[in-house]
Amino acid sequence: MKSLLKTSWDLIDKAVEEMLNDHMRTWGWYDYFIVNDSTIIVKVFDEDDMVRFTIKAKLNGEKLEVVEVS
Repeated sequence: MKSLLKTSWDLIDKAVEEMLNDHMRTWGWYDYFIVNDSTIIVKVFDEDDMVRFTIKAKLNGEKLEVVEVS
């Protein structure tokens, strides 16, 4: 992936799920917002639809790397 804006939704979903699985044991669901070609904001929810984390990540090759968690 060279650009989040030009990548298929399926590949972005796969990259987000790989990033979450690398850093978390469980999560309910997520939603994301693409900021620019290389930055994405991911809101992670639990099974009760409560926001647990907001993650800012940058694209690095084919993977997303966590920059900030709040």
